[in-house]
Amino acid sequence: MNLKLTAIAAALLLVFAVSSPTAAYASAAQEDVTPLSKAAILYEETSDTVIYDKNKDMQLTPASMTKVMTAIIVLEDNPELKGELTVDPRALKRYYCSWKDINCHLEEGETISCYECMKFMLLFSANEATTAFAFSMYDDYGDFVDRMNAKAEELGCRNTHFSDTSGLSATNITTPEDMVKICREAMKNEKFREIVRSEKGELPVSNKRSEPTPYETLLRVIYPDERYESPYSQYIIGVKTGWTPASGYCYSCCMEKDGYVFYSVVMGAEDTEVNGQWAQGDFIDTLSLLKLTDDFQPPASKFPVIIIVAAVIIASAAGVIVVKKKKK
Repeated sequence: MNLKLTAIAAALLLVFAVSSPTAAYASAAQEDVTPLSKAAILYEETSDTVIYDKNKDMQLTPASMTKVMTAIIVLEDNPELKGELTVDPRALKRYYCSWKDINCHLEEGETISCYECMKFMLLFSANEATTAFAFSMYDDYGDFVDRMNAKAEELGCRNTHFSDTSGLSATNITTPEDMVKICREAMKNEKFREIVRSEKGELPVSNKRSEPTPYETLLRVIYPDERYESPYSQYIIGVKTGWTPASGYCYSCCMEKDGYVFYSVVMGAEDTEVNGQWAQGDFIDTLSLLKLTDDFQPPASKFPVIIIVAAVIIASAAGVIVVKKKKK
């Protein structure tokens, strides 16, 4: 009987060892492939696999990655981004929006479509676009922020808290792991996906604008220059950058390649030098993470039933052998 129990125990250990994502990718996690960042994660969605983890639960300031959650709240009420809004005067007050671009920004009282406002918010990271949305939906700005925090809790983001809609506040906190959850939720919306993979946009002619004001995406890994060239740009489909003096460089990325969906997040990155040129550490570390997706194979836990059945068969066979030996 002892032999039978030993066989069953060995089979169960085999199941655990083969099906454990941590065991499958322990060697990848041992090497720091994101030396410019304080924390990072690489996650594959279809197999629910954490491929790389560096301080994935560290609470850090997300900066403008906050705008992904702002977008989620807007899209919950208006998933097709229909209609238009008028920029409330409070949306540009320093108390709610302490910084906006000098040459490319929304004007007080300007009327703009919800789609174009969302595009400006996500591609150009316009802070006043977030407050324009907040005041178009709630008279009290705090009500919008409360809803952001309630949504974070709903998504299982246990280490996340928002104090504003833009990410300018140093009291906004999240983690790489929580940021993956937020990005996955946002990427369920087709309008969001369409916008975050766009290269360019423009603020259209309006009641406050006599001619269009063009702008470009800040996601240089999708449309790279020589600093960020890689074989992965063709597969990257979003999501959002962030930077403040308090946060350093942050970037959440989504890539679809070889039938898999990869999410990476790096936070607290420093700048660096590439071939004598200044470069953002969040982009450099992200490209290093994406190299880990080459020849990715999900752990056997993707097929747990097959493994368990096989283990039971092995254990049962061992038991039969023991019984036969006793009969002899």
